[in-house]
Amino acid sequence: MVPWETVAAWVVCRAMDRREAAGGAPPAASSWRLRLPRLARDQLTAFLELFVLAGLVIARPLLAALGRDPDLLLFRQADRADIVLLAVALVLVPPLALAAVEVLAGLGGRRARGLVHLVLVALLLGLLGLEVAKQLTPLRGPALVLLGGLAAAGGGLLYARAGAARRWLRWLWPAPIAFALVFLLLSPAADLLAFSPAPAASGGRRPEPIVMVVMDEFPLRSLLDSRGRIDARLYPNFARLAGGSTWYRNATAVAGLTSSAVPAMLTGRYPATDRLPIASQYPDNLFTLLSRSYRYRLRVFEGVTQLCPPATCPDAKRPGRGEGVGGQAPDIQGGLRAVLHDSARALAPIASPQGRLQDPAAGLQPPAADPAAGPSATADPARRAQIQKGYTRGIGLDGFLSAIRPGGPDQRVLYYVHLLIPHQPWKYLPSGRNYPERTLGPPPADGRWTSEPWPVQVAHQRHLMQTAEADRMLGRLVERLRATGLYDRSLLVLTADHGMAFQPGQPGRASLGPDTAPDVLWVPLFIKRPGQRTGVTTDVNWEHVDLLPTVTALISGRVPWPVDGVSWADPSAGGRTRTDHWFFPKPGHRQVVEGPANQAAALHGVTDQLLRPQDGYLGWFRTGRHADLVGRRVDQVPVAGSGGTARVLGLEEYRHVDLAGGTVPAQVAGRLVRAAPGLPPRPAVVVAVNGVIGGVSETFSSGDPRPTWFTAMVPDTLLHQGANRLQLFALDTAGGRPRLHPLRLAG
Repeated sequence: MVPWETVAAWVVCRAMDRREAAGGAPPAASSWRLRLPRLARDQLTAFLELFVLAGLVIARPLLAALGRDPDLLLFRQADRADIVLLAVALVLVPPLALAAVEVLAGLGGRRARGLVHLVLVALLLGLLGLEVAKQLTPLRGPALVLLGGLAAAGGGLLYARAGAARRWLRWLWPAPIAFALVFLLLSPAADLLAFSPAPAASGGRRPEPIVMVVMDEFPLRSLLDSRGRIDARLYPNFARLAGGSTWYRNATAVAGLTSSAVPAMLTGRYPATDRLPIASQYPDNLFTLLSRSYRYRLRVFEGVTQLCPPATCPDAKRPGRGEGVGGQAPDIQGGLRAVLHDSARALAPIASPQGRLQDPAAGLQPPAADPAAGPSATADPARRAQIQKGYTRGIGLDGFLSAIRPGGPDQRVLYYVHLLIPHQPWKYLPSGRNYPERTLGPPPADGRWTSEPWPVQVAHQRHLMQTAEADRMLGRLVERLRATGLYDRSLLVLTADHGMAFQPGQPGRASLGPDTAPDVLWVPLFIKRPGQRTGVTTDVNWEHVDLLPTVTALISGRVPWPVDGVSWADPSAGGRTRTDHWFFPKPGHRQVVEGPANQAAALHGVTDQLLRPQDGYLGWFRTGRHADLVGRRVDQVPVAGSGGTARVLGLEEYRHVDLAGGTVPAQVAGRLVRAAPGLPPRPAVVVAVNGVIGGVSETFSSGDPRPTWFTAMVPDTLLHQGANRLQLFALDTAGGRPRLHPLRLAG
C-alpha cells in the first residue's frame, strides 16, 4: 500500500520532470533527493493499475446496482455519512487489499512481486471478461468458465508484452472515481443524500396517543373463512380486535409495491411519479404534520422507507438497524457495516459462471417471529431464550413494544411501526418455529407464479401459516398497550400496505391479472378510537390515500396540503361516491378496478377452503385432495411394492433435529429421480415422519418438462429431538383405495 506522503512526493517529482523537459534550470542536487526510489514508483504504478481493474470489476457493478435500486440502503437505514463512506470503501478497499498482497510478495524479491502483480491483473481481467460475457452472451457454466480463462490468459499476455496496454490501463485511473461520483451525484441513491428541513413546532390539540401498525403483503382474504368472517380458530387476536374496533371491510391498497403504497398512505396522494420513499421526496407526510402542527412526539420504526426526516426522528428505530430478537444482539447491524456486509455477499455472483450479478438488496430477509409464542408459549425467561436461540433476524417488534411507555396527562405520541410480516419468504410455522426454505428450480419470471397449481397452493398454505405470526404480534401489542394503560386512551390503526395473489400463471402483486384484484387490493384495516369497546363494520369505499385525512380528522385536525383522499372518520357523513377503486401498477399509471364484485370475492375467504381449521393444529397441514391421509399412521394404509427413488433436499437435517433451537425441517421437498413402472404419470408423494403421515404432495415440473418435483409441509409436532425417521411413498389410488409404494431416499 502507498501512503499519501508517497503520492504527494510522486506528484512533485513529475512536476520537476516537466520543468526540466521544458528547458528550465535543473534543480539543485539536494532537491533531487525528493525523487522516489524506483521500487516506490513501480509500486505506485502497480497500484493505479489495480485501482482501475478493481474499480471495473467490483466497484462499478455494485455501485451501479445500489444506485439504480437503493432498497438496500433504505432497509439498512444508511445515513449520508454511511453512503459516502460506502462509495469510498468500494473504490479504495479492494485495490488497497490487493496492493497489500503485492507488498507481502515483495518481501521475496522484485521478481516475486512482479509475478504476483501479473497474476492479479490477469485474474481481474478474466473476471471482467466473464462479467461482460454474461451480459452480452447466453453462455453459462463450463463454457463461460472457459471464456473467462481465455480472457485472463489473453489479457495477462497482452499486459506483459504490450507497453501501450499498460499505459492505456493507467490512463483509466479516473474511471473508479467517476463511478463513485455518478453513484453519489446522479443515481437515484443520490436522493438519499438530500437534507430534509426540520419542521417547525406549533400548537397542539388532542392528547390521545396514536398507535399505527402497517403490515406487509397481507391480503384481507387470508383472515377470512368462506362466510366472510375473521377465522378466530386461526387468528384469535384479529377476531378480538374486530370485535372492539371499526373494521373497514372495503379498504384497498393503491399500489402493489411498498415504495409507492406507503407514501400514498402517509401523504394522502396517489402515486404520480417514480420517487424514492424518503422524506426529501415526500416532505409533507403524516410524520411532519403531527410533529409540526400538533406537537406530537414520534416513536417511528420504519421498514423499507425513510419518510420521517432525521431532524424530526433523530432517534428513530427501524428493523434491520440494531434490532435483535428477544433482547439478543442482532447478527447484522444497520448502517455502513450492514451495507458493506450485504455488498460483499453480492460479490460472489461476479465470479459465478451461472448467473448475472445479484442485486445487493435481493438478499434482504423479512423479519423473524417471536419463537416463544404459540401453543408452546412459556413465561420462563430461560426457556424463552432457549427457544429463541435458532432465530437470527430482528423484526423491530421488541424495540417498538419497549418504546410504548405510560406517560403523564399529555400523551401526544405517535407510535408507528412497519412490520415486514407476513411478507415472503414464508418461513414460520403456526407454532412459532421456523424452517429452512427449500428452493425448487428457477424463480418465477416477471413476478408471475408458475402455471403449476401445487407449488402455488403450498406457497399459499405457508403464507397463511406465517399470518399466524402477524396474529401473535397483534396479541403482544394489545397486551403491551393494556399493561401501560394506553389501550383505551389510544387511537389504534392496523392495516397493510398491499395484498398478494396466489393464482398459477398470474402476477403476485406488482400488477394485476384477470382475477387477482381481490387479493392484491383488498387489505385488512381496523381503527379503534379512544374508548371504543364495541365492534363496527363498514363497507365505505376506502382507498389507502384516505388514511392520512381520516387519522387527522380523528384527532380533530386537518391536512394543510391538497390530498386525493377523503376522511372516513364518520362513515355516515359521506365521502367518495364512486364505487370503483383505483390502483397504480406504476406511478402515474392508473388502473380502474370494479368495486362491489371484487369486494364480494375478497370477502369469500380461504381459510376453511385451503386448510381445515376445525381439526386444530393438524388442520394447518391438511391441504390438497389427499388431506384425509394426514395424521394417519403408515401401518394403517396398505403398502405395495417399491415406488422408485427420491432425492430429498436437506435429508441429513432429519437425523439431527434440535427442537429447542427453534428451526426444524418442516418443509419436505425434493425430486423423483426414478419412478417404478406402473405408477401414474404424476404420482402424489406421501411424506411420513416417525411413522405418521404428515403431508401429501402433488408432483409438478419446475423449469423442466417432467413433473418430478414435490414439496409438502409436515407438522413440527411429529418431529423428535435428535434422529427422526423420514419415509416417502408414491401414492397409488387405483381402484379407489390408497396404496403406498415406498421410495428409496437419496440426499
